[in-house]
Amino acid sequence: MSSVQYQFLSPHWLWLLPLFWLYYLWWYRQTLVTVHEDSIADADPAVANYFYHPLVKTLLHEQKGQIKKQGPVWKKPDFWWSGSAISALIVALAQPVLIGERLPDPPPERDIVFLVDTSTSMQLKDYSLDGKPISRMDLLRNLLNQFANEMKGEQLSVIVFAEQSFVLVPLSHDQYLIKQMLSRISTTLAGRYTAVGDALLLALKEAQKQVGRHQTFILFSDADVSRGKVTSSAAAELVADKKIPVFTIAIGSSQQQNVQSQKKVQGGLYQAVNLPLLQEIADMTGGKSYQVHDSKAMKQALQSILQQRQNLAEPEPQYKREPLYFYPLAAGLIMILLWQLRRLQHADKSPNKWGGVR
Repeated sequence: MSSVQYQFLSPHWLWLLPLFWLYYLWWYRQTLVTVHEDSIADADPAVANYFYHPLVKTLLHEQKGQIKKQGPVWKKPDFWWSGSAISALIVALAQPVLIGERLPDPPPERDIVFLVDTSTSMQLKDYSLDGKPISRMDLLRNLLNQFANEMKGEQLSVIVFAEQSFVLVPLSHDQYLIKQMLSRISTTLAGRYTAVGDALLLALKEAQKQVGRHQTFILFSDADVSRGKVTSSAAAELVADKKIPVFTIAIGSSQQQNVQSQKKVQGGLYQAVNLPLLQEIADMTGGKSYQVHDSKAMKQALQSILQQRQNLAEPEPQYKREPLYFYPLAAGLIMILLWQLRRLQHADKSPNKWGGVR
């Protein structure tokens, strides 16, 4: 903004200004007329120990007529001193600010829910990092930790699932908390077998607690089949009704022969990842499915998802604001102080009223 602009953060206080001046004008005129009459007519000579001249009431009546002929009250300095002081305090209540240059737009704030499969098969070491074999879980945990470090404006939540589903981290901006909880994810944390449908229902339940938020589900799994109380297709249909897309990332090999080679090393019964299952969930909810064969592909998948789910709403512009309320506040207090000092000086110089002698 090139031109200087001013704004009141609480402009409703300004409505007091005309109301105050109307009341103050009426009150000042009434006080000016009756102040001397009250000081004598209500006095009790026996209590006050004053002796008054017999013609005091006559003099009072004449002075009252003189007061009415003194002209309008806005010609009196006291009227403006006190009125201006109170007006300055009212302006301070309205919180004037100086509007400066526009601030950079904040990063888009989104709710991203990670659904992390912790079934037994996630311990397969079919990935490599720096030339060394690494398990699916270790690779995923490291990448999610890097993503949390780069988080700008997003709220992240982590749900772990296998036979059961748990909210490991509710929606939060706290990077330290998210990183600490991600480090605790391990295989078999929620059981041995995969129940994708139950995990989606839990994520949907948590999402409904956030009203008016931009929700995104990212499902990481190497599921071969989906077990549990609810089928994956039924859960995906409920999520689709709430217009929340589910992006699925297939972890591990989809080729049976690669899994068979891992069985000889790892032991146990492992199946290839079921790509059609994850593709169906993504298609039903308006998301997209990815298969990642290395850490680079997983990073690219995450970046692609975030680009697709950017907030389209134009952010409300924010400007630098310099508070100015202390200027009218200080002016009002100074005028009240000077006004009181002026009244004290006049009171010291004025003679005893109506000629009273103690």
